[in-house]
Amino acid sequence: GAAKRRRQARKPDGAAMSDARGHGQRLPPTAGSVLSNFMLVSLFFSLNHGCVTSCLALASSQLGPALGGYSAGVLYLCYTLTALLFAPGIVTRLGAKGSLNWGLVLYCAYVGSYALAVIVPALRWPAVIVGAALGGLAAGWLWTAQGGYFAAAAELYAHVLQIEPELTTSFLSGVFATLYLGLELGLKLISSYVLARSSGDASLKLFAIYTAVAVFSALGIFCVSPIPPHPLISAESPSGDETQTDGERFHDGGRPQPKLLQAVDLMRKEPKVLLLAPINTSFGFMASLMNFYVNGVLVKQTLGAPSIGLLTSVISGVATVVSLPLSWLAARAGKSVVILLGALVFLGEVVVLLTYTPEQLGHWRVLLPFYAAHGVGRAVWEGPNRALTADFFSGNREAAFANMIMQNGLASTIGYFVFPWISPRAMGCVCAANLVLSIFGYLAAALRHRRERSPNARAALEEPFLSNEHGAGSGTARSDSPSYATASESMERKD
Repeated sequence: GAAKRRRQARKPDGAAMSDARGHGQRLPPTAGSVLSNFMLVSLFFSLNHGCVTSCLALASSQLGPALGGYSAGVLYLCYTLTALLFAPGIVTRLGAKGSLNWGLVLYCAYVGSYALAVIVPALRWPAVIVGAALGGLAAGWLWTAQGGYFAAAAELYAHVLQIEPELTTSFLSGVFATLYLGLELGLKLISSYVLARSSGDASLKLFAIYTAVAVFSALGIFCVSPIPPHPLISAESPSGDETQTDGERFHDGGRPQPKLLQAVDLMRKEPKVLLLAPINTSFGFMASLMNFYVNGVLVKQTLGAPSIGLLTSVISGVATVVSLPLSWLAARAGKSVVILLGALVFLGEVVVLLTYTPEQLGHWRVLLPFYAAHGVGRAVWEGPNRALTADFFSGNREAAFANMIMQNGLASTIGYFVFPWISPRAMGCVCAANLVLSIFGYLAAALRHRRERSPNARAALEEPFLSNEHGAGSGTARSDSPSYATASESMERKD
């Protein structure tokens, strides 16, 4: 009964649809259109970003340790500074979709710089360093834009399906993580195949393939329509003022934020940002530990450099396989279970590194499950952790995602520059301490978030009774909730 009434209420009647067409208004979005739009954007984003991460993984082996290390440092430094200083303002001005479009264009410059370095060896250093700076600049706002776009899609998808937004963030985060990690896996396997099968020009062939894929995906994302505005926002907007999409007006009222330091301002005002920071820095330190020590030293010395590509593919493969099951678990058992699982998996990796010697670790039977465990931790970071940020900071998501990327990028930058100068045991201790702190920080943030939601939940329960009481004389019912207002109600209010 109740479910049937909700389905009927969501469906605009023929008169309303005809009236909307007659007035030239945008028809309400469907669940299928929102999901297909999100999947197309995620597809092109993942293809482009997969080329970037594949080039980054090959930097030291194909360009030399010095250039590879310095270019990674420049990439993460620019990435962190952009996320800290400029990302929220850029996303506010360009919109989430526009920021994604132009971010992928700059990513092409980073990928193309590797091909240029192979073609013109004399320009290796300036080409790759400039490309890394442009790639870091793009990454700083690209992930902030992806977070805002993801949050807007989840809100609209929840509205259309008439379900809680927490459920749609879990589902869409699993969809994104599966595409993102699966395509990264495919691109890394291509590198293994090309380098093994080709002759002396293998590097040029590989980077040419990556450049072509990056350009294709950058052009493709321009062809995807932005997510339509939330029906409630569209209904309440002045006639003809529907230029903003992707939830921009829904999240910031359509008024550009004047400050470039929105991320720092949110960190200062919202304690949950600092409480969740160890989760983000943990992933940055663990990524540096894996890339610098485990890949570059441990595996290279025990199994040989050719084994690195296969083992890193294990990370992407496992992360792809477990992404949707983790989203299912988060939707049913709660995101806390999945977030804590990811932290414990990473902590287990560090304990193994601190307990055993390199000789004991340097075997396939040990390293395969080790890399598989890292894939589980990465899946938690790419999916449920981003969904958690969207849930915890619904009022200022762009700045929240900028903080997440800034904290991760800062930890990665520190790791890449500091880890070469300290012992493996010291690296492990840094990661372990940060992971323990992340567990307690998350529990404190979750408790604070639950307390903040309690008054809002009580107000939502009381609102129907208050609205009936105040609106009894007019015979109209109030419907202010963007999650439960129907499409037909929105169109009637706009008319």
